[in-house]
Amino acid sequence: PVAEISRRAHAVGALLLVDGAQSVPHLPVDVQALGADFLAFSGHKMLGPTGIGVLWGRKELLQAMPPFQGGGDMIKSVHLRSSEWNDVPHKFEAGTPNVADAIGLGAAVDYLAGLGMENVHAHEQAVAAYAMKRLPDVPDLQIYGPPAGERGGVVTFNLIRDGELLIHPHDLASILDREGVAVRAGHHCAQPLMDHFGVPATARASAYVYNTEDEVDRLVEALCKARVVFGLE
Repeated sequence: PVAEISRRAHAVGALLLVDGAQSVPHLPVDVQALGADFLAFSGHKMLGPTGIGVLWGRKELLQAMPPFQGGGDMIKSVHLRSSEWNDVPHKFEAGTPNVADAIGLGAAVDYLAGLGMENVHAHEQAVAAYAMKRLPDVPDLQIYGPPAGERGGVVTFNLIRDGELLIHPHDLASILDREGVAVRAGHHCAQPLMDHFGVPATARASAYVYNTEDEVDRLVEALCKARVVFGLE
């Protein structure tokens, strides 16, 4: 879909910025094949530090753009009535760079590249498929989204009966946390989607390279325990 969006955008003279935060950490991405003009992704979603990310852009576009910050290293020369910007990417790296986090992000990129992004994607899909198989063992658990094989490593769910939440996802996440299982609860920056599903929030389990099928079993056990805590058994 991104390549088609890119084609249509370019046909009317528009540029395309792709948010790759949920794709670059999980599967092979070829910016040339996508036809993107810019692509951005964050470090903390791919085993790197927080507070740092990457913006890839077509060189000719970056060269034509003026700097948006002033500081050391973003200029070649400064005179009383004129200045000359540095070359790309330095003209966008004003001031003291975030050296420590850049090194950390580089190490994360090297580690994932060593694993192979095809292998990362296959592992996530395998764990998610196992979760899709095991989670229905929990009574009243509803899974949202496409079937296994058509999703990444994310499984979103609620404990719900006849359209009514049995346990609010925030409460559910607290119980799971006590059992050593970390999930995210809330609207996941997608409130219109929550409106579509008719719920205020959902719980979300996200698998990555370090997760295993045994941990899916622990999630199922913790969900069953949450049902007991809330008097549903």
